[in-house]
Amino acid sequence: MKTVSQPYRGPKLREKKSIFIATIYPVANKKEIDTRLAEIREEFDDASHNAYAYRFMRDGLPVADRDDDGEVPNTAGQPILNILGKNDLINVLLIVTRYYGGINLGRGGLLRNYSGTALDLIDNIPLLEFTH
Repeated sequence: MKTVSQPYRGPKLREKKSIFIATIYPVANKKEIDTRLAEIREEFDDASHNAYAYRFMRDGLPVADRDDDGEVPNTAGQPILNILGKNDLINVLLIVTRYYGGINLGRGGLLRNYSGTALDLIDNIPLLEFTH
């Protein structure tokens, strides 16, 4: 399993006037997740959506969840969670912030952009071996 040692933010990615921004945080529990989500919502208070997924260890077992934050169901949080799982990441919260550009992207466009934004960030940051 892999994790991150500090927060990282990816570049702004654009699709049909929408802007997507991925941010990843190291987290160890739900309280830390809630704190980081509140920080992102304050920083990007004018964003349309802050979809996210997380995975962390509790009592030796992985705990995972996701939220679409108002996007079409299963087009934002679930693709982010899938990326975390496929990359075997643990003790992380990954948020993709979206600024809606006025053009609907459709289900496929949302899936592609949320997962692509998350993957672009993960592919461009240092990952550490998780030891616990």
